[in-house]
Amino acid sequence: MEINVTSINQAFGKDEQTNQIIVALTGNSNDGSGDYLSSSVNVTGKDLPAGTSFDDVLDSEIETLARKKLADYAAGSMQIRVSSINRNYDPQTNEIANAVVSLMGNATDGSNDYINYHTTITKADLPSDKTFATMSAGALKDLAKAKLVAVTKVA
Repeated sequence: MEINVTSINQAFGKDEQTNQIIVALTGNSNDGSGDYLSSSVNVTGKDLPAGTSFDDVLDSEIETLARKKLADYAAGSMQIRVSSINRNYDPQTNEIANAVVSLMGNATDGSNDYINYHTTITKADLPSDKTFATMSAGALKDLAKAKLVAVTKVA
């Protein structure tokens, strides 16, 4: 999944100084699975390199900072919870063909940062010694979280 910036919203105060930058990042799978990511990340002054201000940074640098913050959130700095697991059965075999897991997270610092991630777990994603019949909801949640970390990882 390729994650793209869809907007950078820079708000200014009365003193014409940046007081907030909100970066929207989204991604959709290209493999027909329906996987997607939607997120909003605030880049703040404390995210900037020492000695710089928002007047000094380029959009590409803001994007880099937002992607790093998104990756940090996915890796554990934001509490990510499972909102649903939908196990889809193959009508031919009456066995689970895949599980669609939805994850969400909201920052608790008042920034309104969030992650909404929807991923399809297939047999290929399962450990070699497991089947869907032997996977608990917790194990499916862990797989989905690992996929979120992988898709948001900054190179």
